[in-house]
Amino acid sequence: MISKLMELRTEEIITMIRRKKRTSRIQLAKLTGLSKPTISSIVNSLIGEGLVVETGPGTGKITGGRKPINLSFVADYKYVLSIDIGGTKTVVALVDLDGNISQSDVFPSKSLQTARGIIEELHSKLEERIKRIGRDRILGISIGVPGTVDGETQIVKYIPSFNIGNLDLKSPLEEAFGLPVIVENDVTLAAFGESWIGAASRFDNVLLVSIGTGIGAGLVVGNTVYKGYTGGAGEVGEMITDWSTESKKTSDFGRLEEWLSGHSLESFCIENNFEPDIPNLFERFEHDSVVKKRVVDGCVHLALAFANSILLLDPARLIIGGGIGFNQYDRIFPIIEETLKNVLPEAAYRSDLLDKSSLEPYSVVIGGACLAQKRLLLGEICGRIH
Repeated sequence: MISKLMELRTEEIITMIRRKKRTSRIQLAKLTGLSKPTISSIVNSLIGEGLVVETGPGTGKITGGRKPINLSFVADYKYVLSIDIGGTKTVVALVDLDGNISQSDVFPSKSLQTARGIIEELHSKLEERIKRIGRDRILGISIGVPGTVDGETQIVKYIPSFNIGNLDLKSPLEEAFGLPVIVENDVTLAAFGESWIGAASRFDNVLLVSIGTGIGAGLVVGNTVYKGYTGGAGEVGEMITDWSTESKKTSDFGRLEEWLSGHSLESFCIENNFEPDIPNLFERFEHDSVVKKRVVDGCVHLALAFANSILLLDPARLIIGGGIGFNQYDRIFPIIEETLKNVLPEAAYRSDLLDKSSLEPYSVVIGGACLAQKRLLLGEICGRIH
């Protein structure tokens, strides 16, 4: 059985090789302080496993001598089958270990709106891809859901847009395919993705808010996604911005979601005899005073929730994503920005606070690949090479 010390050393070497892109055994010894024999032993094992490859001679010393051999990380050593279950559409993607999407498919979420439908549809989609790719090429399966997930059991507590609760996706899919399955809130995964290679990658403390069918948030603190005590951190959609009207709430969606979300805006369309089409609704924004008032009111309440979050968390950036947040960013940004200027103390407001997601519409599947690696890659590698 591998010792914890050797596991930590292996992780450190893998991290260095990935970070440096091209490095050598000699450079690794200098960077880590480990002995050359220890470095060579671990590196040779990683090469034998296929996770690291020698890429030719590097630059030698001016005085001559043998040139070091460069090493590189093999991003397609394994893939993650990553799924983003959305309120209206679902994405299934094959993602490599650098976050590159090799294949992706999008299909409507209509068939996923019952517990049985979700399991059967995911089983079908995954089975097809596993046969095509080969089970030995897959590190694991990641599933992002638009609802709350128990941090310990990974049981889906509740999906408001489907009105489904107490759903176990992990057990039946692991039993069917013999691969590890990770189930997590979709916005939490999006935060992993953005903090890994997206808009949050330059900062240690970032709040990502996704505005789609519902509203959710992911919080990056100290370069780590914060999930809270029970895994329920980030339920921004439940925030209260006007109790005098929100105390009468009766729907399964959160109080902020009743102000601005795909769910509430579609309801507004139906009430006003519009086609329930969100992009079309925003096209009306410039010339329809009723639509403009509805959207502006929603954005103001969203901005109030943002202001409270900024004052509590002091993030370097508040990143806006999700189907509505990303696609309508240019329309909603000025309203939110103006409200923040008016309600935040001068010391708390910055003109660079808000930013747009850089990974949409794939932030959730990329984040799923990131989380799967964090949980699975080192254990698999160490279990095979030692």
